[in-house]
Amino acid sequence: MGLSRDPGSRARPDALAGHRHVLRPQRRLPGDRRLLPRGLRVRRPIAREPAADVNTVRVVFVGGLTSYRALFNWISPWIFIPHTLGYPIFEILFFAYLGRFAGVQSDRFFLVGNAFLAIAVTGMFGMGHATAGERRSQTLATLLASPANRFAVFLGRALPSIVTGCFVAATSFAVCAAILGVHVPASAFGGLALATVAAAFACTALGLCIGALGLRGRNVSVFADVITACMLVVSGANVPLHRLPGWVQTISSGIPLTHGIEAARAIANGSSIAGSADLLAKEAAVGAVYLVIGLIMLRLFEYEGRRTASLETF
Repeated sequence: MGLSRDPGSRARPDALAGHRHVLRPQRRLPGDRRLLPRGLRVRRPIAREPAADVNTVRVVFVGGLTSYRALFNWISPWIFIPHTLGYPIFEILFFAYLGRFAGVQSDRFFLVGNAFLAIAVTGMFGMGHATAGERRSQTLATLLASPANRFAVFLGRALPSIVTGCFVAATSFAVCAAILGVHVPASAFGGLALATVAAAFACTALGLCIGALGLRGRNVSVFADVITACMLVVSGANVPLHRLPGWVQTISSGIPLTHGIEAARAIANGSSIAGSADLLAKEAAVGAVYLVIGLIMLRLFEYEGRRTASLETF
C-alpha cells in the first residue's frame, strides 16, 4: 500500500537543472543517494511510477479505518452490538406492533421503512462525528495541514459509514423479519441490496454536510438528531407519502431515504430491479448532490477557519 511516511508529493519528473539554492554534495554533506547501491536507497515515487496513487489509496483505506476505529472509542467490539444493532431492532419492532395495534399498514411496511432508518443513523452520525470529531480532539489543524488529498481523506471516512449502514440495515431486517414472520422472496435480495447501498451513500453524503457544520458549530449531534427525527415521518418510513401534505412531499423528494425506501418496498412486493431503476437513480442523484454540497461546505469553512484562526476554537 506504499510507504506510510511518504506523502507522495515528490512524484513528478526530475528537473533538467538542479535548484540554485541547493548545494552540491561536499565533504560535510551526505552524498547523492543516487550514487548509493540500489539496496541502500530510500524508496520514493519517481516519474511515471504509481506509488503516489498507491499512497492515495492508503489514505482512503488505512486512514478511513483508523478514523472509524476511533469513532466509537471501542474498549471491546461487543459495544458495537447494543450501540449500533440494538437501537434499530427495537425501533422496527415498536412501530410494527404499534401498527398492528392501530390496524394500519402491514408488518412489511414498517419493517422496510425502519430498517432503512438505521442507515440514516449510522450514516449521518458516523460521518458527522468522523469529521467534526477532529475538531473536538484538537487534530483538525494537523489533518488540514497535511498534504493528503482532501477528497481521499473524507472518502476514507465515508466508506466505513456506508458499509456499516448496509450491515446494520441487513442485520436488523433479517432479525425482525424472523420475529415478525415476514417472508421476502430470495429473488428480491439483489434489488434490496442495491437500494440499501444507494440509501447508505445518500445518508453518508448528508452526514458529510452535517460534519462540515461541525467546523463552525459546537455540536453536530443536534443537527443529526433533528434530521433523523424528521425522517421518521417525512421520508415515508412510517407514514405513506400520499397522506402527507403537498409541501412535505416536496421536501421528501429532496432528502435521502425517500426514494430508496419506496424502491425497496416495491422490490420486496415483487417488482423487478428494472421497474425500480428510476427510484434507485433518484436516490443516488440525491446523494451525489449532497456530496458536492458537503465538499463545498468543507472547503468554505476550512478557508473561513484559516482566515479567522478558529479551526481549533471549541
